[in-house]
Amino acid sequence: MFLSACSELNQPIFQQPSAPQKTALYYLYNKSLLSDTLSRIMYQMPLDFRGIDMEKDLLYFICPDSISRRRAVQAVAIDSEKIEFSPCKTGDCVFGGLQGNIDGYFAFRMPSLNLKVDSNFKFTCNLKDYAFSFNMRELHDELDTTIFYNFKKNVDMSTYYQGRNLVTNIGAFISKQGKDPLIHKLTSQLTQGISTQEEKAQKLLDFVSKQIEYSYEDYWYRSEITKRAHEVLFSGEADCSGKTTLFASMLEDAGIPYCLLYFPNHVNVGIEGKFSTLNHYHIELLHKTFYMAETTVPDFKIGTSSISNAEILEHPEFYQVPHKSPNFYTVKGNQALPLLDSEDEE
Repeated sequence: MFLSACSELNQPIFQQPSAPQKTALYYLYNKSLLSDTLSRIMYQMPLDFRGIDMEKDLLYFICPDSISRRRAVQAVAIDSEKIEFSPCKTGDCVFGGLQGNIDGYFAFRMPSLNLKVDSNFKFTCNLKDYAFSFNMRELHDELDTTIFYNFKKNVDMSTYYQGRNLVTNIGAFISKQGKDPLIHKLTSQLTQGISTQEEKAQKLLDFVSKQIEYSYEDYWYRSEITKRAHEVLFSGEADCSGKTTLFASMLEDAGIPYCLLYFPNHVNVGIEGKFSTLNHYHIELLHKTFYMAETTVPDFKIGTSSISNAEILEHPEFYQVPHKSPNFYTVKGNQALPLLDSEDEE
């Protein structure tokens, strides 16, 4: 299959794209949607976006030969005259910024502003058995960086572990209370008619633990795949960090006090409230009791459920309360850890 060798980017900015185009361009090559490519979802065919040539402002796609070229072009392009197909028919091929084996596929490229995007297209989230969807306009609103905390993205733990040791600042990706329209819509649906804080927290946890598949692909990826809450919903899968991000974002929206608890190679959520102490999964922080909510265990009941590998939860090392501070603090000693952005790592 054709391999991408185009310029990699995280947040493409082109010459005056429309709002739907800008949104599609952002998500076409976003690792947070690793479960499927946005192009396959948008165009309802096995059409894969393969990269962007930033200098020439060209988008590259590949598609199986089983799909007609005419059908592919009509789906993805505003003007078919602006499409350029790869001259290769078989074998190894170099086509501008793409190179690889073309057997069974055809490749084409076009200017970014030629991308056809239906602003009313409805995206259905990849959840197990819960129907939740949104359109391109709603997805565009999620590009607003004021929706989530957007702290510095890494935490330097070198003081506590031997050698250079950076971990992801999960709190940076959590949606702020009342700021995320998609999370508010979902949280409102799930908690409608529920009166107590504890019942709401359990209902939201049930959703995350049951509807979001645990992603071993996310876990084993060379670098951690960080996802915002709506991206976890969209892909329908995440490891403990993504599940925690979604759950904490919904707790934020519901106004339920919580903290993030960091363990060796794991993270979950501690929730304030009147829960049972039967399972002993709770911790005293800031003169308050936080009960552990485990997002990776389906049907986990806060305060009562036990897990077979409970030793994972015995020694939380750090905690974070995003609405109070971007910082990680040590459970023992309450010391803040240095935060870093990716450019600070150079």
